Amino acid sequence: MTVRGQRISVRNVADLARAGFEIARQPVTKVDFEVHHAMARHGYLRELVSADADHAVFLETLCTATNGAGVVIGTRTRKPLDGTEVVEHLGGTQPAERPEQNAGAWVFHQTTSPNPTFIYESAQTFEGLIAVDPGAREVGEWHGLAVRDLLREISDAASALVDAPLLSLQCPAQLPTIVKTRNHDLRTRKEVAPPCASLAVRFAIALRDASAAARFELADRFRELCEKHGYSFWLADTRPGHRQGNWFEVYHADGEFSPLYKGDLRSRQRIGTCLPMTFVGPARIGSTHAIVSFLQRYPQVGVVGCAGTTLSDVAFVHLQLAIHGVAADRLNRILGKLLGESSTAARPHKLLRELFKRLGLPPDPDGPDAAAQDPTGDYQTFAGPAFPYRPFQMPDCMAVWVSWEIARQQRGLAAPLDCLYRALAQVAPAVPMPDGTASAGELATVEYLICRATEQSVLRGKAKLAVPKQVLRQFASGVELPASKLCASLEEAWKAQVDQSGVDGVSELTVAWRESWLGHWTYS
Repeated sequence: MTVRGQRISVRNVADLARAGFEIARQPVTKVDFEVHHAMARHGYLRELVSADADHAVFLETLCTATNGAGVVIGTRTRKPLDGTEVVEHLGGTQPAERPEQNAGAWVFHQTTSPNPTFIYESAQTFEGLIAVDPGAREVGEWHGLAVRDLLREISDAASALVDAPLLSLQCPAQLPTIVKTRNHDLRTRKEVAPPCASLAVRFAIALRDASAAARFELADRFRELCEKHGYSFWLADTRPGHRQGNWFEVYHADGEFSPLYKGDLRSRQRIGTCLPMTFVGPARIGSTHAIVSFLQRYPQVGVVGCAGTTLSDVAFVHLQLAIHGVAADRLNRILGKLLGESSTAARPHKLLRELFKRLGLPPDPDGPDAAAQDPTGDYQTFAGPAFPYRPFQMPDCMAVWVSWEIARQQRGLAAPLDCLYRALAQVAPAVPMPDGTASAGELATVEYLICRATEQSVLRGKAKLAVPKQVLRQFASGVELPASKLCASLEEAWKAQVDQSGVDGVSELTVAWRESWLGHWTYS
């Protein structure tokens, strides 16, 4: 047996042992979850998790919003202190889920099987950040094609090049902190916060082979890709003393229009519609690659936002699709009729193929072929509704990163989130806006949030808030940076609100305008 074969054999035994441990530790083999597709608005997540005690609490949560549309995904337990309650489905081919319409959102309730052998908490990760068009103020059709093709390259490198799980995807994402010096004099070094979010894709791969050769092979592939397209590329800085959120620049581009998308001037047009779609199933290698490869067969379909991760050993791949030339009202009429038919299958390829067929979108005969063995054959698809595109106002906002730790309890995510919003309203009660004044608690938007459970019945989470820059005006006095003063005041007020709330088990609250200044245990 070769050395590589020996490594694979040992890995398989280790995976089998871990699976047995997870199954023995948890009395269930199903995960109950919810998916919310909603118009992006202030307070949706807060209202959702602050529901009365008769509702189930989220155990693990992913939330993201961009382009006027947002998604909230949560694994759910109706017995917060005793474990997950399983919802069983009858045998046979599972039809596509019909949405429950609630407060301008489509809500999907389902259950699926986890994959306890999926290594999503591995310390050996390859994390990268690729900027497609960092200066863009609005999303064009070519951006959707570029992001779609980039996601395929990233997922292909993970599955085909190093046979490794793709841990996370995020677009848009915040670029690294801008460092300025005068004539390279370190005494004049100044750090400037980048925009809250840019057209960039952040990703992480869990390396099964943690050798230097595997890392160089991945880095070289992405560097060559970025040189070809004119993208900038950063790697997570893993040197001693550097934490998550520190980046090392590998390739710098000028950020011009990608040469591979100059052929069709129509592709420079602004997108008109965003269609949120979430794909859910047992976490496994190659599932994201199979979905994006299928989309690449349709030249009119782009991806303008994404959020992918595993929660409770279940893969959640959320994509925002932009379908060229199709308005939101027409898309929703066709999609509503499709989801209302009992014959519509939940499998991603079947549902997407039927939707695109009814929209009159033929696949490219010369496009990439579907995989012979589809790793998403048992996945579920949750689609719609389509929303009119709304440009994000990130240049007018600053990023405020927060993190927390809380003992698993009845209120779940509601306790730290409610206290955080009250603290925001306390530190900035009257922020001047064009149409009047409002508190920072009313204006701050949760752009990205992840909350995970550990084996010690502890929930750990972090979030990136988009806060209007007008908030900084009242912190402009003194030598200290206004952003630093805001974060220090918010952290102090947050801790005070938690103390006053009387909720036990909330700890490790941190606030910073740089991700790397958060608690050392935070997750992606």
